[in-house]
Amino acid sequence: MRAFSPDQWRVLSPYLDQALDIPPADRAAWLGSIRAQNPALATDLQTLLQEHGALGDEKFLETGASSLPSCAPATGQAIGAYTLESPIGQGGMGTVWMARRSDGRFEGRAAIKFLNVALLGGGGEKRFRREGSFLARLAHPNIAHLIDAGVSTGGQPYLVLEYVEGHHIDVYCREQALDIDARIRLFLDVTAAVAHAHANLIVHRDIKPSNVLVTAQGQVKLLDFGIAKLLEDEATENAATVLTREGGRALTLAYAAPEQVTGTPVTTGTDVYALGVLLYVLVTDKHPAESALQSPADLMKAIVDTEPLRPSEVVQPMDKLRRALRGDLDTIIAKAMKKNPPERYLSLTAFADDLHRYLAHQTISARPDTLVYRAAKFVRRNRLAASLAAAALVAIVAGIVGTAIEARNARIERDFAFRQLSRADAIIDLNTFVLSDSAPSARSFVSELVGRAEEMVGRQQNPDDANQLEVRMSVGVQYLGLGEIAKARRLLTDAYQRARALPDPAMRARIACELSLALAGQGDVSGAEKLIQEGLGELPGETRFLLDRVACLLRGSVVALKAANSKEAVARAEAAQRALRQWPYQTGTGELETLTNLATAYRHAGQVREALAAFEQASLRLTALGYGETRRAQVLFNNWGTALLAWGRPLDAEAVLHRAISIGQDRRAEGDLPAPLVINYARSLKELGRFEEAAGFADRAYATAQKANDPRALIESSLVRTGIYRSKGDLERTDQLLVETEPILKRILRQGQHHAYASLALERGLTAHARGDAQTALDFANQAMAIAEASLKESREALGLLPGFLVSRSEIELQLHQDDKAVDDARRALEISVDVAQPGTLSSKVGRAYAALGRALDAQGQPQEARAAFRSAVEHLQSALGPDHLETQAARKLAQTEIKL
Repeated sequence: MRAFSPDQWRVLSPYLDQALDIPPADRAAWLGSIRAQNPALATDLQTLLQEHGALGDEKFLETGASSLPSCAPATGQAIGAYTLESPIGQGGMGTVWMARRSDGRFEGRAAIKFLNVALLGGGGEKRFRREGSFLARLAHPNIAHLIDAGVSTGGQPYLVLEYVEGHHIDVYCREQALDIDARIRLFLDVTAAVAHAHANLIVHRDIKPSNVLVTAQGQVKLLDFGIAKLLEDEATENAATVLTREGGRALTLAYAAPEQVTGTPVTTGTDVYALGVLLYVLVTDKHPAESALQSPADLMKAIVDTEPLRPSEVVQPMDKLRRALRGDLDTIIAKAMKKNPPERYLSLTAFADDLHRYLAHQTISARPDTLVYRAAKFVRRNRLAASLAAAALVAIVAGIVGTAIEARNARIERDFAFRQLSRADAIIDLNTFVLSDSAPSARSFVSELVGRAEEMVGRQQNPDDANQLEVRMSVGVQYLGLGEIAKARRLLTDAYQRARALPDPAMRARIACELSLALAGQGDVSGAEKLIQEGLGELPGETRFLLDRVACLLRGSVVALKAANSKEAVARAEAAQRALRQWPYQTGTGELETLTNLATAYRHAGQVREALAAFEQASLRLTALGYGETRRAQVLFNNWGTALLAWGRPLDAEAVLHRAISIGQDRRAEGDLPAPLVINYARSLKELGRFEEAAGFADRAYATAQKANDPRALIESSLVRTGIYRSKGDLERTDQLLVETEPILKRILRQGQHHAYASLALERGLTAHARGDAQTALDFANQAMAIAEASLKESREALGLLPGFLVSRSEIELQLHQDDKAVDDARRALEISVDVAQPGTLSSKVGRAYAALGRALDAQGQPQEARAAFRSAVEHLQSALGPDHLETQAARKLAQTEIKL
């Protein structure tokens, strides 16, 4: 479909309407008369009429299934580990079959999607491959996940997808007779799935009821990323390609956004629009362009030009549903469906937040926050209390006037106080942004500024004044943000001692909780915990102290993590989130800090899915607040990427860490990136087999760590460099790095008491193995395992290393023909890696454990069990490392062979 600008479309639209009213046989003469006056207009009209004819020939808006192509796969055909049972759908891209797992490893069904052979070699094949690539990046409970991919014996590419047995979401809502609130809650699961895609820089572009299934258990599953598009690509594609043109034709016009029709750039706002249409359909059982659905031309005009009726206007006038839709829901849906993308919700988080607020009878962001509006919401949340108050008002009407005036004055004072507190909090956030967030590469300059501020504070006449103590605390907090813990502790300790004499509990609590971070940063975890308890104990339960309680709970969560008490860290972060929701006014940065803290707590508690969701929400909130190029963004993405690496998701980790690396890239000097971030990025590149790039970043991190005299970064970068150069096959350089690394460890860490010594021993073993000395390799591997297991008592971080150690030792044992030990190590690696990544998460660690188990089982003479393990390895490795990764290809090849290794 040719793309027209909105201005072009306004000119063409009336002529197109006129042309469609003329019989086809008479259109040529009519076009001839137009061409004589305006040749360009006639050419554009002819193009549109040809598109209209093509759409009509394809029966674009009809839903009936067409016949299967003559070359379609057959019932009973084996596709990898699956056997085809029956076709369950067909579209322009190809066919979808239901299949059952038939390799005997376990029972299960899958949906196998075949590309139509007519599309082989063209844009359809590219789009099909792209769908597989996108699905491999997504891991969300509300997205049907990718299991495998390949090419059938008949030459057709296929994707093996999670089979979802359910109904289209609109059908499910009707059949279950769900009320409005239940439909919205179901819809919010859809927004969570799409938000996950957006967090991975993917726009779905074809959200519609048939692509959203709901299972019998009420779980939403988003399907079909066939025309999805990477946000990264949008900025670089200036001209339409075959892929994008065919992708445009593949979309469902009834749910297309105006920009998809006019050919303007597709963004996350495109999915916001489609979700707005979907919500409209769910709550009204009608399409916003119902009258135009039978004509593609009319539908395109409606999408671009015509404002739809509000949802409340399309239901029966006296229906209860109209009352439920009128007001907030009308406003929310209308905002999501704005013709102009910038006028829509800026993110799915904002869209979902308003729906959550609607369900809670709270004010929404999409309409003015007037007194009448807030009062109406209060009454809805407190119907019984409001009714009793009204009865009392009638009974004592004679004396109520004076009371009302007093109450009004009290409310004004209270609201003023709340606004002032929110304003002060916003100013503190702005100071933090200016001093540190906005300039992640100017730390020395910022440190100098904060030092001057400390000098100014020290010269103040009345150091015990509450306002001056507030300033002292602020300067101490800035030192904490800069990582200058000793300076922060000195200043905050002084403020803490002076604050003991103040009558303000909020001031005493905040200073105590901020000081706890300084103590924890220097290893005094028990002292930090006492300060948290003291701070929380200082705060009364009144609403005006909520922000102070939130701050102390968040600091308490950090302290709990320092004490390796992840359960308490999660509890405090969740309590902070609940408290923040009770605050009368929105505080975007407060929500961001809470989500970030919650994500970290979930990560350390091993709650993978909850952590992923929190990281995604924090990322969307951060973007909405305009913090995308700040140090705060860099820290968030680094923490997120680190978590993904720990869970065995290096493909996802590389994308997230690259976002952190790219922040401020145009104005950053070469050495300004934090060493831990660069180390993590080097790790992700190594995991993906991009060794040359990984070596460059690892060397850069080592140089930065040396310059900053950062002991932890020195150790980690040294070990990462050793592993990278060994993987490159540069064993001479590896030996040199091993010699250089050991003195660094001994200088910084106690001999043999840290898991870093285990990593060093393993690197020695793997280097010996690469040289063919299997026995020496095994000796070092045994030493590595002994150190790692001993260090578990001091640090749970070693647990994440064990699967890799066990897999490596299993490979060495296999070379020495110790097959039973190899199987045992591989099984233990599998057990630990599944537990670390949480069951159901596709992980490279799980995939490598399965691959090691497959090789060991094959050596034991169990080929069937070995191939089953290899198939499971493919499922995990393809998702976590990508379908083209060497390990994925090797596992796929072994899964298909019957020859004993």
